[in-house]
Amino acid sequence: MTRNVLPVLAARLAADRDAVNAFIATARGVAPERWAEPRAPGKWSPAQVVEHIALAYESNLRLLRGRVPGGAPRWLRPLIRKVLLGYVLRRGSFPRGSRAPKILKPDASPAAGPASELIPRLETAAGAFEASAAAHPSDTLEHPFFGQVPVADMVRLMELHTRHHRPQLLPIPPD
Repeated sequence: MTRNVLPVLAARLAADRDAVNAFIATARGVAPERWAEPRAPGKWSPAQVVEHIALAYESNLRLLRGRVPGGAPRWLRPLIRKVLLGYVLRRGSFPRGSRAPKILKPDASPAAGPASELIPRLETAAGAFEASAAAHPSDTLEHPFFGQVPVADMVRLMELHTRHHRPQLLPIPPD
């Protein structure tokens, strides 16, 4: 690429780190008796939310390392990239009612794992993802649904995804 993406990537990595740190601080503040309790009927428990974010970082780390098979047909990826990824990156938020792909769904049990295991797993996955992304500053990666995506955009997507789920660690306030 001819443009210098290093400053953009550095800023996005810093924003992602801030999002991860805020998410982890919120997760650590979840009362033990709430950890495995869904926040509402049909919603994930804090344990499941943390596992989902860890799965997202682990999956995207595999993408950076070039190891993710499957996904949408190649001819459809540019459209998905433009419509869905473009929407998220432009708006800075996810569409209401978005569903996690199967690969990113947490354990079906609300007690997906103890905080003492899931939070360090997330810390490790996010740190490895950020280090790998920093090592590929001007690269694109082949995403199984979006096709060719600049690494800086994937880092931004992860930041937004982490910020999106942070409020789900908190109980739903009563009406």
